Amino acid sequence: MVDRKVVVVVAVAVGVVLIGGIAGAMLLGGGGGGGGTDDGGSDGADDGGGGSAATPTQAPTTGAAGTGTAGTGTPTETAFPTLTPTSVPTPTGTPTVAPTPTDVPTRTPMLTRRFSEEKIEIELRRMLNDWRDRKGLQPFTNANGSLVTQIDRMATNHSVAMSEMGKLVHESNNLSTGERYQAFDLAERCKFKKQDAQYIVHPNNDAYQFEVLHKTYAGRNYEDGGETVYHENETAVARDIFEKWTSNYVYRDVLDYPEINRIGIGIEITEDNEVWVTGNICESGKTNE
Repeated sequence: MVDRKVVVVVAVAVGVVLIGGIAGAMLLGGGGGGGGTDDGGSDGADDGGGGSAATPTQAPTTGAAGTGTAGTGTPTETAFPTLTPTSVPTPTGTPTVAPTPTDVPTRTPMLTRRFSEEKIEIELRRMLNDWRDRKGLQPFTNANGSLVTQIDRMATNHSVAMSEMGKLVHESNNLSTGERYQAFDLAERCKFKKQDAQYIVHPNNDAYQFEVLHKTYAGRNYEDGGETVYHENETAVARDIFEKWTSNYVYRDVLDYPEINRIGIGIEITEDNEVWVTGNICESGKTNE
């Protein structure tokens, strides 16, 4: 007698097989009209749609890694395009445009011969007399008289000597200011008694009170107090001399003596347009000299 346990196991196994077969048929059939097959299925396929079901497409199976497969083939994943990073252009700063330097017009030096010592002297005398007039002092007179002519000669002699030495000094040719007055026979003629004082101002004793000096330039650039200066004509040269004399308190005291009424001016202009100037004062009680 067959063991009942064996029968039960066999029956369960058959049931599992049948159930698995039915399930597989349903999956493969995809709803093909109740499970039956048409004998003329192949002919129907040749005739273009005689009612047979289309070849089923296997449902994609999701693997453990989540990759879907369709049917028996493994679909090739579509590669995402590699994005090439677009380089961001480095911002270019606004170029700094260097300003084009404007050439400073260069003054063409005027030839020395175009500057007149005589014209400079005339302008300088005019400025000094205007200045003394504003101060209520008598003017320097008789510019063409014999006395002034002699003083001019002495002053010019000293200006020439300074130009040759290249420096402003009160001594030249081994002579001091007082000695020059003596050599040109002017010491006694030019002495004067100072107002409100009991003594005589004499070149031999007070030499620095009889002489003023200056050096400047005509028709060329030069530096003065950190600035570039240019004197284009005789009036400009004379004004520079006048301003330097009247702004220097030592020279100003020489030029504003109330007693004096004569001044000799000696001007020497070199080939390099240097202007050397000497001024010597005098007092004369004679109106005709």
